[in-house]
Parts: sequence; structure tokens; C-alpha cells
Amino acid sequence: MLTIKEKKQTRIGEQFIFRMKAPLSFSNAIRRIMISEVPTYAIENVYIYENSSSMDDEILAHRLGLIPIKGKPTSDEEVIIFKLKGEGPCTLYSKDLVSENGEVAFKNIPIIKLGKGQKVDIECEAIPGIGKVHAKWQPCNAVYKQLSDDEVEFLVETFGQMSGEEILEEAVKILKNKALDLLNQIETL
Repeated sequence: MLTIKEKKQTRIGEQFIFRMKAPLSFSNAIRRIMISEVPTYAIENVYIYENSSSMDDEILAHRLGLIPIKGKPTSDEEVIIFKLKGEGPCTLYSKDLVSENGEVAFKNIPIIKLGKGQKVDIECEAIPGIGKVHAKWQPCNAVYKQLSDDEVEFLVETFGQMSGEEILEEAVKILKNKALDLLNQIETL
């Protein structure tokens, strides 16, 4: 049994609180899967055609990789292309990442401040991945407290890529598939 207790928008995503009747081991499995195995998008490949700013290419690429990208991947081959162009003096924000098939979760994340005459011309590829590989693909933080022997209360704080319910749904699907795979392996013995 699952009961949604509270859901509210925060500055960095969504806070989702729910209660679940399940053994503690099951609750911990759901928590770990939500954090590390639910796929999301993140910028992985960065092609810098021009960067005359004071920021090194590697640092700029790292900053771009940590900007949350909205959406729920449907396959591992999906790629979202973003372009970033600017000439100083100005500050470029995540809203300046232009794409035909994708969207950043938050428009106000500062990327780089350009001085007079400084330019950047960048193309980025956001690809699906999981938090187990790198934290930039992590969709949320999740904790729980035990209320009784068979009931726990979860607090899930999302990072804007997906809603708390979507993350929970994906985590349950992943756990179900893992259990079915294990059952199939046992049956073939």
C-alpha cells in the first residue's frame, strides 16, 4: 500500500513524501534504485569550437554536464543536442542553451561570465545514463524512516529532470525486472 503524503515544488526540483507498507529490505532497494539506476539525461559530449573566456575548456564542459535536463529517456541511443553561443560582456545562463528536441530543467543556472571581446561557441550532446555511472545522471536524493515493522515514510527530493512519481514508477519497474530475471535464472537451474 502506497500513500502520498505531500508534494511541493522547491527551488531545485520537487519534494515528494510518501508512505509505503513494505519490508525494510524492499524499501532500501527502492531507495537505492531511485538514486542510482533510474535513467535520466545529462550533457556528456561537449564540442568547443571557440572559447576565448578565462574559463578552461574542461571546467566549462564539467559545468555544462551538471545542468539538469528535463525528460525521461525511452532508449539508450537517444541524443539531445544543445548549442551555446555568446559574446561578452554578458553572463550566459542555462536558458541560453538552445535545442530543438530538449529542455533544461532550470533556466537560471549561471554557466559562464564573458568579458568584453570574449566569445564561446559550443555544441553539447545530452545522453541517457544512470547515477551509478556518474552523479550528473542522478535524478534525486531519497531517504526513508521506519514508522513500524512494515511501514516506512520516504522523502524524495528531485533535481528537476522528472517528477517524484515518475522516479518512483521507474524504480519499481526496474526492481520488478530484476526480480523476474532472478526468478528466470533460478527456474533454469
